[in-house]
Amino acid sequence: MSMFRNLLVPFLILIVSAVIGIYFRPLMIIDETRYISVAWEMFDKHSFWVPLINGEPYHQKPPLLFWMMHLDWLLFGVNDFSVRFIPLLFGLGSVVLTYLIYVQLWSGDKKGARLIGWVLAGTMMYGFYTSLLMFDVMLGFWVLLGILGLIKAMQTGKKSAFFLLMISVCFGILAKGPVVVAHMLPMFIFAGFWAKEKVRKRFYIGCVLAVTTGIGAALIWGIPAAIKGGEVYANAIFWGQTAGRVAHSFAHSRPFWWYLPLIPLLTFPWFFYAGVWKNSKKDFLDEGLRFLLVWIVGTLGIFALISGKQVHYIVPEIPAFALLATRLISLYKKEGYFSARIIGLLYLLVGIAFLVAPYLIPKHLEVYVDLKAFWISGVMLIAMGVYFLYKQFAVQEQLIKRVALSPVVMIFAVHFVLHNYLDAQDLTKFSQKISKLQQEGIVIVHDRKYHDQFHFLGRLHKNLKVIKDKAKLDAFIKTHPKSVIITYKKRKEKFDKNHIIATTKLRTQNIIMVHASDWDKL
Repeated sequence: MSMFRNLLVPFLILIVSAVIGIYFRPLMIIDETRYISVAWEMFDKHSFWVPLINGEPYHQKPPLLFWMMHLDWLLFGVNDFSVRFIPLLFGLGSVVLTYLIYVQLWSGDKKGARLIGWVLAGTMMYGFYTSLLMFDVMLGFWVLLGILGLIKAMQTGKKSAFFLLMISVCFGILAKGPVVVAHMLPMFIFAGFWAKEKVRKRFYIGCVLAVTTGIGAALIWGIPAAIKGGEVYANAIFWGQTAGRVAHSFAHSRPFWWYLPLIPLLTFPWFFYAGVWKNSKKDFLDEGLRFLLVWIVGTLGIFALISGKQVHYIVPEIPAFALLATRLISLYKKEGYFSARIIGLLYLLVGIAFLVAPYLIPKHLEVYVDLKAFWISGVMLIAMGVYFLYKQFAVQEQLIKRVALSPVVMIFAVHFVLHNYLDAQDLTKFSQKISKLQQEGIVIVHDRKYHDQFHFLGRLHKNLKVIKDKAKLDAFIKTHPKSVIITYKKRKEKFDKNHIIATTKLRTQNIIMVHASDWDKL
């Protein structure tokens, strides 16, 4: 009952944050539209073992998120609304697991137990990602389950703890692949550093067996999928994807230090809470803090060495930062006058930036700027900044809860100023036009790499023909004059609108649909 009481408002914070994102933002291109289209193709073609993208096996991601979408569609019908709450469910589950981890590490810290849910739910980027139809919040749930299992295994040695680790590895692999192990590996390797007592062989043997069994359980999907998907697909899911990202990423290759400047953003606003830094200078590294040190430093070290890097790759570590911040705040006895002023000044500056930003956007980008939205959002953030600057907080917990609520305003402000820009990139009508042409028997050709962005939005049942080479495209057009071509042009490029079937915007480009017979007139 005490857990529910401590987590009720944090749940509401995450729910409101997710609802804001889902309400103001259409499916994000290219990631969200691709993942929901992969799920749609699987669902439409009854390919429940092998994910599909434009009719071909999709080896980039395992099937768990797609299966979750299928379950949603079986319950509520095919739609793009209810499925977007799937990450939120895992986010809420992660709040519970983070609370349980805190209690497991510091069973006597009632103040910290009351606050951990607030700190995690009040981390802006965590609230933002709970509304994105992506894999990382879901992966984070399984990582946290494994972390809880590791701690329990060290402290109690019970079989149930190793079972949690096994389940974590199995479903983590089905969620995003073997990378789930990388998120937990440092705590296993450096158990001798963080554990309060000497690490027994039973711990190491149990962990190895749990991980091995979890991998074996995941192969219940992997082996049949490899057989059905063919040799190329099998090689990709068992080796190519993981090895490629580690050694030399085929996408998102970035320098080893790339994550460090992102930490203030990923941990906002707690990175700027003074009480965290004041306590971090003290020498009180107990078992729990040593564990978090290994988790954060070790995992960031591993991902720094991996060639491919994206912000969302380390979303599963946000709960680790929340645990660290909560513990340090809990040990800080002062009321937090200085912390409130820093947070207030920060929001004040961000609010001023919102007021100024519309006048700094280059005109050649042709971005629609809603001045009213920028001003409303800026004034809201400035008002919140003034509140923290002048409000007197007699009790530290009151301040922490107000700070935890503040990212909801920030999330609203960001979405409010961007919603017109994002709505302008909604591909639904364009995708439905593709569907109508396909129903008429017309062949649709996609000029350049296709990310499946039209398949779900248009509920396409047929694949697009993809031609990346210009010479091959020209040759195809000559022999198929009745086909329709989808191509892309930069905003500044001029084209004859009298000869196009449809057009829509995508960031700094125009997507154009044209009859092959009119290709030369474009």
